[in-house]
Parts: sequence; structure tokens; C-alpha cells
Amino acid sequence: MSPHFITNQDKSLVELDNAKVLVTDQKISTVKEIVPLLEKTTQLSVPLLIFAEDISKQVLETLVVNKMQGVINVVVVKCPGFGEGKKALLQDIALMTGADFLSGDFGMTLAAATSDQLGVAQKVTITSNSTTIVANPSTKAEIQARIMQIKKDLSETDSAYLSKRLSERIAKLSGGVAVIKVGAHTEMELEDRKLRIEDAKNAACAAMDEGIVPGGGATYIRLSEQIHTIKNSMEDSDEQIGADIVAK
Repeated sequence: MSPHFITNQDKSLVELDNAKVLVTDQKISTVKEIVPLLEKTTQLSVPLLIFAEDISKQVLETLVVNKMQGVINVVVVKCPGFGEGKKALLQDIALMTGADFLSGDFGMTLAAATSDQLGVAQKVTITSNSTTIVANPSTKAEIQARIMQIKKDLSETDSAYLSKRLSERIAKLSGGVAVIKVGAHTEMELEDRKLRIEDAKNAACAAMDEGIVPGGGATYIRLSEQIHTIKNSMEDSDEQIGADIVAK
């Protein structure tokens, strides 16, 4: 994602509400290919989020210039991965958003795409290394069906590599999103509360990823319970007295 698409400069991320979504495994080589879709979303006053195999430098520069001038509201994300794994991820995104997957393998072209083939995302948050999509509730049943199918595939494979990729897809599709509403009497108080909540969220995410060490001296209390086993191995009486002191 180009940094010129950023909408929240303070946090260096992109935030979109009720965005139309284009999903394709093709490279966008010319602006002409997507002009009708850009015109339609501009008429509707909604942002356009594009997931693509790649995008030419010329197209990217044109989109960025028009974005900065306020002519269009568009963001382009190059899908990570490669091969069948990338296509599976794009298909999952299409399913989540209700978009048609415009695949070159099926003879579908970007130039022939219509606005009816675009999906919808209630909210999208994009950072330099992640994209979070809050799907439309209308696709919930399809998402659950896809998750069940992937779980079935997971149970039938003996490949460690494939198992990892399938598990990642399940995690991405089933990941929940929580909305925290913050209120305050003044703008200054609101900003302070938002920062505190952001810190708490980051701490919780770090704890989930890396674990935690109990605070408030709890670690020392737990260790003190093991001192008697260490004390029994000590031959020096002074060391034993020291161990009793530490235990207390």
C-alpha cells in the first residue's frame, strides 16, 4: 500500500467506511481498465478498495495524484503470498465482502467489470503490514460455510505446510472485531481516554502473542514456595537462614 493513501496521519493508517471492494488476481496495467468503477463509486460518494495481483507504476501514480486532489477516494492493496495460496486468500476476501472474484483464469477482465460485481465492507483498517475488514452481516452464513469447508480440508490433509495455510485462513475468516465506544465531556478528555484505550489494547494484543508475567510481586510469591526445595540442598547453615528470610 502506498503511504499516499493514508487517511489517518497520526496513526499512519487507512480507515474506510462502507467501502466498495474490487477483488482480482490480475495486474492493473492501465487506468482505463478501472475508470468505469472509479466513476461509479465517485458518483455514489463511497470509497473504492482494490485488492489486486499488482498495479503498474503509472496507474499507481495517477490514482495517488487524483486521490490527493480529492477527485477520487481509492486505496489499492497488493495481495500477499503466491500461487494457489494467494488465490485462496483473494477468494476468501471476495466471499467476505460479497464481491465477484475477477479471475483471469476464468476469462474475466477488469475492463468488462461492472459495479454489480463489487463487494461491500462496513469498515476497513489498513496498516503497513495488515488489513482488517469488518464484513457486511449479510455474508455471515457464507463465511461460516467456507470456514466449515476449510476445516474439512484441514482434517483430510497430511501436509504440514498445507495445514498451516488452512489454519491461517480459518483464523482470518473467523477473527472477531470489537468496537469500543468512548465518551467524554471535553475534546481533551476524549483524546486522553482514546490513548489510554489504545495502550490497553496494544498491551492485551502483546499478552496474547507473547504471554505475561504476573505483576505486583506475584512472581516472588510463587518463587518463595519453591525455596524449601532449594534450602534442603544447601550445606551452609548461614545460607539456609538466608533462604528462610527470603521465603518470609
